[in-house]
Amino acid sequence: MDAEFWHQRWQTARIGFHREQINAQLIEVWPTLKLAKQSQVLVPLCGKSKDMLWLAEGGHEVSGFELSPLAIADFFAEASLTPTQSAVGPYQCWQAEQLQIYQGDFFQVDKFQAHQLGQQFDAAYDRAALIALPKEMRAQYVELLARLLKPGASLLLVTVHYAPEQQQVPPFSVDEQAVRTLFTPYFSVETRGRTVEGQANPRVASGELSFFDELCFVLVRNSEEFK
Repeated sequence: MDAEFWHQRWQTARIGFHREQINAQLIEVWPTLKLAKQSQVLVPLCGKSKDMLWLAEGGHEVSGFELSPLAIADFFAEASLTPTQSAVGPYQCWQAEQLQIYQGDFFQVDKFQAHQLGQQFDAAYDRAALIALPKEMRAQYVELLARLLKPGASLLLVTVHYAPEQQQVPPFSVDEQAVRTLFTPYFSVETRGRTVEGQANPRVASGELSFFDELCFVLVRNSEEFK
């Protein structure tokens, strides 16, 4: 899953992972986090998700990270927003109102100076980031999230679960046990929901997958410090 893989997916419009609707778990669970307006919210590997607009309309300052300039350009065009662009560390930052998207590799974020991004975020939302990463990259991703979130910060995480031997490409299956194993060193983990798609999922209906569930978790950053 190198950068070129994702650039090609956007260039060839192979973006079946993108959803036009606001995620139902986000709408239902996010208000229960009781975040203050103007909270700083991180959205890694954001694509052109309309979920960011929903978060911004709720009064939050939203920072997305995305490799593809095509995805970012589409996001702002579809939102009828005209962003400014500026170089920020290793990124090109696209910004309009309380939305900013950093174009580049999320895993380069540690190259920012501490006062720019280090542990500034009050919350994070991940619907399509963890499940886009192969197993060998997930622990690094979780550690990076932990570095960027303040102690006590909330993370709303949405994953998918299916028989992993039936599909070897993103979105990858990440079940509850995998989530707990990955996140427990830095976060408390609470399961909040499971949506069983069944025959409503086209890949289940076609027989490619035997089942397909969407899982929702709320995680809270503990005070564990890094060495």
